Amino acid sequence: MKRSRLLAAAVLATLSCDRTPTSPKVQAALADAATKCWTTKAELPTPMPNGLSAAAIDGTLYAVGSGSPPVVTVQAYDPAIDAWTARASTPTERLNFATGVVNGILYVVGGTSSQFGNLTTLQAYDPATDTWTTKAPMHIGRQGLAVGVVNGILYAIGGHGGGSCNYLATVEAYDPATDTWTTKASMPTRREFLAAGAVNGMLYAVGGLGCGGAEGRTVEAYDPVTDTWTTKASMTTPRLGLAIAVTNGVLHAAGGGRTVEAYDPVTDTWTTEAPMPTARSGFGFAAVNDVLYAVGGSNGGGQQPTVEATDASATTCATKASMTFPRAELAAGVVNGNLYAIGGSFGTSIGWSVEAYDPVADAWTTKTRLPFVRTGLAAGTINGILYAVGGVGNSDGVVLATNQSYDPATNAWTTKAPMPTGRYGLGAAVANGILYAIGGQDSSGAMLATVEAYDPVSDTWTTRAPMPTARNGLAVGVVNGIVYAVGGVDNNGIMLGTVEAYDPATDTWTTRSSIPVERYWPAAGAINGRLYVVGGAGGDGRTVVAYDPAADTWTPVGSVPTERSYLAAGVVNGVLYSVGGYGPLGRAVATVAAFQP
Repeated sequence: MKRSRLLAAAVLATLSCDRTPTSPKVQAALADAATKCWTTKAELPTPMPNGLSAAAIDGTLYAVGSGSPPVVTVQAYDPAIDAWTARASTPTERLNFATGVVNGILYVVGGTSSQFGNLTTLQAYDPATDTWTTKAPMHIGRQGLAVGVVNGILYAIGGHGGGSCNYLATVEAYDPATDTWTTKASMPTRREFLAAGAVNGMLYAVGGLGCGGAEGRTVEAYDPVTDTWTTKASMTTPRLGLAIAVTNGVLHAAGGGRTVEAYDPVTDTWTTEAPMPTARSGFGFAAVNDVLYAVGGSNGGGQQPTVEATDASATTCATKASMTFPRAELAAGVVNGNLYAIGGSFGTSIGWSVEAYDPVADAWTTKTRLPFVRTGLAAGTINGILYAVGGVGNSDGVVLATNQSYDPATNAWTTKAPMPTGRYGLGAAVANGILYAIGGQDSSGAMLATVEAYDPVSDTWTTRAPMPTARNGLAVGVVNGIVYAVGGVDNNGIMLGTVEAYDPATDTWTTRSSIPVERYWPAAGAINGRLYVVGGAGGDGRTVVAYDPAADTWTPVGSVPTERSYLAAGVVNGVLYSVGGYGPLGRAVATVAAFQP
C-alpha cells in the first residue's frame, strides 16, 4: 500500500534544527521567543501604502509611514486598549525613510520624493506636544537606509544614493544636543533596504540588497567607541525589506516573508523564532514592554493594514501537559469536557493507546486501549459516546473499515458496523447526531472523495454525495450544521488549499474560498461560528487561521508554540487544543498546545 505520509516526507526532511545559544544572559529570552505565539491586534485605521516604520516611546507604539499622497503620517497604538489614534503629519513628501528614537523624540531620516529625489532631510516628532521640527540635514541624500541609536546618538547607515548601482556604505552620526552630523567609518558592505539595531553599545547592520541584486544575509557590527566595523555570523535567511527589534539583549530580525530569527551577540549565533502569521516586508517592527509588534507592510499582494503581536498569555496560546506517548496520525475527540487522544504512530510502530486530557487539572489519564493498533484513523462524538473509524492496522499496512465506540462511563470499547469503504487519513465530523466519514486513501493508494454517514441508533451506514475533490490528510469541522473539508493532498501528491462545504440537509457540496496556504494533514475545530485550522505540512505548521462562513474569508489569527503536522485537535470550552503530530524534525511529539481566540 502507498501510504500518503510519504508524500510529505520531503517537506518534513527539509526542516532543520535550531541552533541553541549558550549565553546564560540571553538564553532564557531566546527560549521564550522561540515558543511565543502571535495574535492579531487592531488594524491600522489609515492605510500607509508607501511603506512604514515603527518605534516605541513610553509604552506606546508609533507607526510612521507614507500615505497617498506620500506625506509622513503618524498613528499611535495603545496596547492597553488595543486602539490606534491619528497624530500630527508632516507636509514633507517622502518614501523609503528610516526612523529612530532619542530621549523620547522620534526622528525621521532621509528617503526620497518625486520632487527632490533622494533627501538629506531630518525631522523630529515630539509625542508630548504632537509637533514636528526640522533639524540639521544629513550630508548625503539617500533612501532605503537604516537607523540605529547608541548612547543618545543617531546613526544613519547605508542606503541608495541614486543612479545605477549606487548602493552606499556611508555612516553618519547625529547628535541631538548639538544638532550636528559627523561622518563615521563606512560599513564593509554597501547595501540598501537593510535594518539596524543596537545591543549593549554596539550597532548591528543586518540584511539588505547589494549591487548584484541578491537579498543579503550579511551582518556587520559597529563599535562607536573605536569607530570600527566587524563582520558577524550571517542570518539564516537572506532578506531585504526586513525590520529589527530588540528585547532583553536579543536582536530580532523579521520580514521579507513570515520568518523571524533572533541574534545572540554574546555567542554570535542566530536562532529561528516563531514565524509571523502574515508574510510582510517594508513594515513596522518594534517592541513594547518586550512584546514584538509587526505593523502593516506588503505581503506580495499589496499593502495591508494588519497588526500582529507576540503573546505569551496562558489564556491565548500556551503549552499544556504532554501526553504519555508521543504519536502522530492519531485521532482526537471530546466527551464531557475531556479531550481523548486515540491511537496513532511513532517511528515505525503503530499504537493503540488511549489517553484523556482534563483541561482543568492540566493532566492526562490512561484509558482502556483500542482493541487493536490503529493509525491514520478519525473520530467523532455522539451523545457522549466516542466513535473511532478507519485507519491502518499492524505493520502489514492493511487499510481498515473498522468502527469502534468508546463509552467513558464504562471505560470500554465496542465494535460497531464497519464503514462500507475502508480508508486511511480520512476526516470525520458529526452533524445532527450523524457521523460523516469523509475522503481518505484506500488500499490501492488512491485518494477518495467518498462520504459515508453513520447512524448510531440503527448502527448502519449510508453513502452520501462525494466531495468534489478526492483527497486524504484533510481537516474536517462543523459550523452551524455545515461540514467543511479543508486542505489535504490529491492523487498527484499535490498539497491542497481547497475548501468544500457539505450540507447534510440537501446532501450537496459547495466550493468555498481556499485556505491562504496549502496544508496537508492539519487539524480543525469550531469556536463561536468560525472554523479554526492549525498545523499541517506545507510550511505553515504553527499558524492558526480562522474561516468565517458568512463572509467566506480566511484570517490569520495567531500561532501555537510547536510546529507540527499529522496532528489532531479538539475544542473544549472555547479553547482549541492541538495534540501530537510530527514536529520540525519529522519525529512524533507528545506535546499539546492550547489556543483561545
